[in-house]
Amino acid sequence: MPRKPGEPLKYMEVADDLRRRIDEGEFPPGSKLPPERKLVEQYDRSPGTIRQALAVLREEGITESRVGSGVTVRQWRPIVRNALKRVLADQWGEGKSIWDVDIENRTLVADGVRVEQLQAESDVATALGIEEGELVCRRDRRYLVDGVPVLRSTSFIPDDLARGTRITQHDTGDGGVYARLAEVGHKPARFREDLRCRMPATREVEDLRLPPSTPVVELVRYAYDSADRVVEVNRMILDASRYLLRYDFSS
Repeated sequence: MPRKPGEPLKYMEVADDLRRRIDEGEFPPGSKLPPERKLVEQYDRSPGTIRQALAVLREEGITESRVGSGVTVRQWRPIVRNALKRVLADQWGEGKSIWDVDIENRTLVADGVRVEQLQAESDVATALGIEEGELVCRRDRRYLVDGVPVLRSTSFIPDDLARGTRITQHDTGDGGVYARLAEVGHKPARFREDLRCRMPATREVEDLRLPPSTPVVELVRYAYDSADRVVEVNRMILDASRYLLRYDFSS
């Protein structure tokens, strides 16, 4: 019998129910799903339908499968990124890393740090409020938490603020870029973040080792000093499956 318009595909019904069971804790992270033959019996569906349903969960990054070991619920404790707490001055102003808010006692590594002076292209110049071709300091690095790539960060700082400071070095010192900006009289006073979700480019899939069909969060943060000058623009690409983005508000 042909499927009626609007009627869900059988394999999607199975995938939706398995996802529900995982979310409700029946199959916790690190546990195995029932073998294919058991799922065929449970859902009264063909092996082909079950395999399609399992493929959906795998592509969504919910499960992973290895030959001979079955299908396992992906084990990962989300990074809780609290955008407001991590940029407070009492965080980096006391010499702490803004990552300390996110990762608790997990292992953080900045991988492949590259620092260079270059001429600002039009989009960077516009974001910083400078003329195209003016010099900027570009800092590019990939962050790994517990050995897993989770974020690519590329920041731009006007050259007149970065020159002669540790911002131009691989290790910016305690408190990072924001503490160094404060030392030269341009302490960040407010921030803005623009956030959008999208599917990754091929280079981003490779860079963050993303499972198939995993989206990324593209987040651009602007740091302003007390004179409302943009003192840093940071473009970040996050593996969406690794993060919980949290925003606290008060009335």
